[in-house]
Amino acid sequence: MILFFKNKFIFLKFCGKCLGLFVILLLLLIGSRGAYASFEPGKWPCAYLARGSSGIAVGHLQNGFLVNPALLNLKAANQISLFYRNYYTISDLNDLSLSAEFSFYKIPVGFTFGQFGDKNYREQTMSIAAAWSPVKNLSLGAAAQMFLLNVKRYGKSSAFGTILSLHYQIMPKFSLAAVAGNLNEPKLSDRRGAVPVYFLTGFEFLPVDNLSLSLDIFKDNQFDFDFRYGLGYRLISSIEILLGFRQQVHAVTAGIQINKLMVHFGYALEIHPDLGISNAIEVAYVF
Repeated sequence: MILFFKNKFIFLKFCGKCLGLFVILLLLLIGSRGAYASFEPGKWPCAYLARGSSGIAVGHLQNGFLVNPALLNLKAANQISLFYRNYYTISDLNDLSLSAEFSFYKIPVGFTFGQFGDKNYREQTMSIAAAWSPVKNLSLGAAAQMFLLNVKRYGKSSAFGTILSLHYQIMPKFSLAAVAGNLNEPKLSDRRGAVPVYFLTGFEFLPVDNLSLSLDIFKDNQFDFDFRYGLGYRLISSIEILLGFRQQVHAVTAGIQINKLMVHFGYALEIHPDLGISNAIEVAYVF
């Protein structure tokens, strides 16, 4: 009887590994389906932007559930965060979001409300995310999103989208993750097209103490693969320096994450070779 349960546990553990690797391969294979784009994913958080828009496999990523709901399982604290980003020093082109992480009947849950645009064009996103862990080192996540589009003189439209994700720690120094967004192919309207279906595969490697390397491969159904590289170096326990590069747009990024007691602060800088500089800041209260 003991041998039976032992073999069953080994079998379930093996199935968890196979499931993670299968989903990763599946996302890469089917990531070329066609549609039209709006509501670009991954506009927040700061730590993600500063890593070159990479880090879905980074377990300690501040507000990481905004890009990978499965990361909710890897943090124990409750928090409320406020994020602001200005694009290319254009005064009216901004991104603002409010998010919260908490536990609901022992289930980690995240909520977000975000708004992007200017006085003529505005995108609003509301989402709720949750995560659970079926086996050790494997976390699964899901999110539901509501998209609201308001274009001056053209009216309003809305759509509903879904996100499925996972995070799997293969070894203490190596993790992988995958995110599939808008698989239901949400459509704003016949005239404005669809919100993009997208896929992300991510890896984190910890070569030495205090150093984290990340690689994300992004694919939506309008553009080619985008390879995103990130680095995080922890100077001291509460301060992490972040650097990154986005291959598709040749953008260089940098930033800092400061987690001191109950207040966490993040800053991200992106330098686009053609459009210029974007700045983002984020403040979180942890309780």
